[in-house]
Amino acid sequence: MSTNQPRRWPIALVRLFAIIVLLQVLLQAAFAGGFISGEITYLNAHSINGSMLLMTVMLLGGATILLFRPGRGPWWPILFSVALWWVCSIQVGIGFARLVGAHIPLGAAIMALSGGFVWWSLAYRQRVAA
Repeated sequence: MSTNQPRRWPIALVRLFAIIVLLQVLLQAAFAGGFISGEITYLNAHSINGSMLLMTVMLLGGATILLFRPGRGPWWPILFSVALWWVCSIQVGIGFARLVGAHIPLGAAIMALSGGFVWWSLAYRQRVAA
């Protein structure tokens, strides 16, 4: 591979972590549904997974940095991953504060954003330098 060609492995990392983030977000909804249905043990799983989600979003952020350099990809996924981490951090705080009226819609927004980012990452094709 010449030095003008983009590296392919960074987008593979972005895709991996984006999919893991989306799966964790979907799992959050399942845990919340179990808790709302009366199974109290799901609340602890929801809390643990929420904290783990923050770590996974940080790994996604690292992957987006690698996509930009050395992967020669776009810069905006870095901003997206930072914004997603902040929104997820706020979500965890709102959850621990038991502000369910804000927690549920914000969770739905996080799910939509995560799903859209997975779609983008899977559709993304690197440009080949001439």
